Amino acid sequence: MPTDPNRLIDVSRPLLSGAPHWPGDTPTELVPTARMADGSSCNVGRLSLSLHNGTHVDAPYHYARRGVTMEKVPLEIFVGPARVVDARGGGVLTASLFAELSPGEIAAAPRILFRTDAWEDPAVFPATWPLLEPGLARWLAERGVCLIGVDVPSVDALKSRELPRHQELHEAGVIILENLDLRGAEPGVYELLALPLAVVGADASPVRAVLRR
Repeated sequence: MPTDPNRLIDVSRPLLSGAPHWPGDTPTELVPTARMADGSSCNVGRLSLSLHNGTHVDAPYHYARRGVTMEKVPLEIFVGPARVVDARGGGVLTASLFAELSPGEIAAAPRILFRTDAWEDPAVFPATWPLLEPGLARWLAERGVCLIGVDVPSVDALKSRELPRHQELHEAGVIILENLDLRGAEPGVYELLALPLAVVGADASPVRAVLRR
């Protein structure tokens, strides 16, 4: 059977009660508040979670005192050509990953998604993961990149307090998409759709991120 060129590839991590979350942050909890099985006319649930659980976008307000909140980030950033880059097997994300691409080819898909497969057990929160090398954010921004995505919990290390990579990406004008699951996406160019919720004043938002060839 031929592959459907319009097939959507879900690259989101599911939100569910008990899913791994950032240590010390709010866990995900879905609780029914009305159940048809108990005689209610419909099923209703209450969702409690950190805005950084699951696949999510960081608003600049998350890491910059004067950064904009989620509802003010242009939606166009989250929809359009994206490139899944094969970064498996490396401890650092470097510009060498783009050695075979011209600046024009990078600019043609200005949303870069790093597939590292470093989060090996989805049921256990990882302790370490690959990080961007210093200067890579500026290097990508100079080639037109507006968003970078990673398949790990953060662009910074677990115990980082200064968040240097968040800061560098902010200075470069690049938006951050974290906690993707790219195991089903082969390296190449896709259309990304990863719209955040319009949560006014929020520092982040969960997204349902999908790719389409």
